[in-house]
Amino acid sequence: MNRKIPLALSMLFSCAIASCAATPPPAPAPDPIVYMPPDPNPPPPDEWNLLPDPTTGQVDVYHQGGYVGSVTGNEPADEDPPVPHPVATPAE
Repeated sequence: MNRKIPLALSMLFSCAIASCAATPPPAPAPDPIVYMPPDPNPPPPDEWNLLPDPTTGQVDVYHQGGYVGSVTGNEPADEDPPVPHPVATPAE
């Protein structure tokens, strides 16, 4: 009988058992946490207001409380997104 096969199997099993018994390497230390206090003077918000008129489809655009213009739906096709433009209000 060939004695090399049982010897090879016993070596294979002993290596498998030895690798299962090994302890894993230690985990790396976590990075330190740096506290950064918030800015005491944050910039004012950039406020945009859109006021749509459902009867005409016109959308009035306001920025920082001032009238910028309107989007009426008649803008050129190559203008994407449409840019608000001043619109004269009809005389009453």
